[in-house]
Amino acid sequence: MWHDENNEIMKLYKILEEHDSYCPLPAVCPVCGSKSGHLYMQRYDGDHRGGSWVWCSNCHSYSHASCKVPEWWRNLSTISILKLEHSPDYLEAQTEQIDSFVNKLLAIHDDRLLKQKPCDWVCEKCGTLMIKKLPEDRAGTYSITCPNCGWGAVTTYTDPICMDKTRYSIILLEGNETSVEVVRAVNQVSHQNLVKTKELIVKAPQVIFEGNALETYGMKEILDAGFVDYRIEPDFPYV
Repeated sequence: MWHDENNEIMKLYKILEEHDSYCPLPAVCPVCGSKSGHLYMQRYDGDHRGGSWVWCSNCHSYSHASCKVPEWWRNLSTISILKLEHSPDYLEAQTEQIDSFVNKLLAIHDDRLLKQKPCDWVCEKCGTLMIKKLPEDRAGTYSITCPNCGWGAVTTYTDPICMDKTRYSIILLEGNETSVEVVRAVNQVSHQNLVKTKELIVKAPQVIFEGNALETYGMKEILDAGFVDYRIEPDFPYV
């Protein structure tokens, strides 16, 4: 079914650095031209050793290789390393979930580069190094202006987490103590009274919150501050 003899499919790796949209996957396959191209990586250990796969669901071209996984990459928890093999059969069955997760990782990575990389644009009018200014909040005005002559451009900036409308669930795990910190945090997230909150902790695992990415991030911060053990489903890429 799958064929690994066409090097063209490897051009899909360019998605990691060369893409201009929030949702680059599924990508246009460089072999057959259909919008059926996918990419996934799996980190194998604490270093950056791992494996990578690119494949097309339409023409069944694929490539698999050992690689150095980028620092910003995160494994998708639903992928079992024991089921991964040279061909992408196992991955193909989960393309929708993989594409969604990888798109979020790419958007977050781009956002961090935007925030961390110093401005290296030079003013076309006077040759002065320009100044980049991002909004203090998660959305607002993003400007690049020349401090000398004022020439520049203004556009709108929106944090990727604001565009992620996935419905996430926070699941309280077993083993949490009923300490003041834990009870307070779970109470804030679950919006239950103290008696019900303690019951949730004792009877865990329990879903204590459901919401979009931005709402979930706020609840995550509360639980982290209270040292609460929990997990988020589906995988939450925002740390």
